Amino acid sequence: MRRILLGIAIGIPAFALVVVAARFGYDEWVNEDKVGRSVSAAGVDLSGLSVAAAAAAIAGYEERLATEPATFSVDGEEVTLVGSTVGLEVDEDQLAAAAIEARRRGGLFTDFTGWVSSWWSPVELAVPITIDEVLLGVVLDDWDRNVIDDPAYEGAVLVDNGVPVPEYPQAGQMIDRTVAVSLIIGSLESAKRSTVEVPLTDLTPVISAADVDAAVDRAKAIVARPVLLSLDGFAGRIVFLSGRLASALTSQPMVTAVPVLVVSLDGEKLNAGVEARFDEFATPAIDATFIFDEESGTFTIVPSQPAIVVDAGALAAVVEAAALGSGQGQIPTKVGDEAAFTTEMAEAMGPITEVSTFTTFHPCCANRVINIQLLADKIDGAIVMPGDTFSINEHVGVRTLADGFKRAGAIISGELSCCDNPVNIGGGTSQFATTFYNAVFFSCYEDIEHQPHSLYFARYPFVREATIGFPKPDVIFRNDSDAIVYIDTSHTGGSITVTFYGNNGGRTCTAERSGNTVTRVMTHPDGSVTRQSWSWFYRTRKTTTTTTTTVPGTTTTTAPDETTTTAPDETTTTAPDETTTTAPDETTTTAPDETTTTAPDET
Repeated sequence: MRRILLGIAIGIPAFALVVVAARFGYDEWVNEDKVGRSVSAAGVDLSGLSVAAAAAAIAGYEERLATEPATFSVDGEEVTLVGSTVGLEVDEDQLAAAAIEARRRGGLFTDFTGWVSSWWSPVELAVPITIDEVLLGVVLDDWDRNVIDDPAYEGAVLVDNGVPVPEYPQAGQMIDRTVAVSLIIGSLESAKRSTVEVPLTDLTPVISAADVDAAVDRAKAIVARPVLLSLDGFAGRIVFLSGRLASALTSQPMVTAVPVLVVSLDGEKLNAGVEARFDEFATPAIDATFIFDEESGTFTIVPSQPAIVVDAGALAAVVEAAALGSGQGQIPTKVGDEAAFTTEMAEAMGPITEVSTFTTFHPCCANRVINIQLLADKIDGAIVMPGDTFSINEHVGVRTLADGFKRAGAIISGELSCCDNPVNIGGGTSQFATTFYNAVFFSCYEDIEHQPHSLYFARYPFVREATIGFPKPDVIFRNDSDAIVYIDTSHTGGSITVTFYGNNGGRTCTAERSGNTVTRVMTHPDGSVTRQSWSWFYRTRKTTTTTTTTVPGTTTTTAPDETTTTAPDETTTTAPDETTTTAPDETTTTAPDETTTTAPDET
């Protein structure tokens, strides 16, 4: 029996300890992203809430504070004030974050003791508010004038039907600003409100009647005539009529060594009627760009320029100066947003040099040559930003007679054809597509899409070539480097060349072929190698002459010596089942014995 009792005496505390430890672990670790036990803010229970839920609960409390009137006694008369009138706000996100940390001070022992104390010692967080003291000052000025029986004021310039008139200084009482602001904020930040008495203080004005008269004269000069503001380089102008100037007049006593009543224009009131026009006088940001020197093959950065926008904060002072001067002035401006592509970004790309170049050859002077050269000219100078893709078809669009393209031979439904079909317009441009594709291949940029011809032409590298039509097939690549790709094209009567300039991070590419498979061998700066393969089976051509060309044997090829290249690990290239394209004029034909399904029309 004694052993049983001893076991019970030991077991009960041990069990209780396990239960407590389990509950602590659940509260503090399983629910570590929630507010701890017995935590509230101004009576709002936040226990067990996530940060978002706690912020929402506090936002609801903020709504109450901002919309429920607070009552004050001013010179024996009750007045009310709604928090939203003076811009009352609560930073609910900051308060919710503070609630999460309320019982977590760091360290297992400290957190455990805080958790234990939470069962009898709640944490109550204050809910500090912020208000707009300028708006509160307007309210207090109104109470001074309209509530106090014997109001005192330093004098002011008022506007009566658009005409500045004096309000002369008067000795008496006014609200004690220093004490009143603190009392009012204290009342507004609590939902449990009672009437608060606002203290008054005696005032003997230091502004004289002569000071007020001088201020009125200045005010009359400001509103005497319209003010016209313009901006060099822009045709429009902003006109401020006398009525608008008068509505924006404000006066403020400055009690300094030499007291003075300062008259000025209120910027917010002045801007309210013209803000919609500010965009008319803004200059958008201009991206940095590059100038390419064809002879030297070098690039110069043209610096970016930030946006220039109207300086709304300086407008009132400019209008006032113009009103007191000639009546005309310059719209003030300031620097706005930076360009999306800044000079610093361009410089960070490092040196832009030749990455790859490829040339193919053709007989001179046929319509297809005109098409090839026109397509090249439309692409010459294109810039591809890092991460962007470039599509020949998207960049050039449909080839039309109106754009100067000619009718030439095309592969239509698997046969060479010329020249009454719309597909024949732009025929022969697949030679440009092949040249362009090989520049992509040896530059190692990511091959997004390309498709070889359905029929083999000996003038193109076997399998390592591309056809084009509109809208498909297309040649598309992605700039997967951190620098721009600048595409330079050039041509002679018998050749077309595509050169890529950029900074591909030091990758190089060579080509290998085995049968109907071409492999791009990419060597990275760290010495690692990536291999990408593409296979293609040409259709058997219907022979139209006795001249044939045999399929090349298995070869291993490399890019020109000056070619450097790069591309991603995996590339797939396909084309839709149905497309409209064209092919070259030449009819000397031959292909491997293998056949595939019908390819799209090609140029």
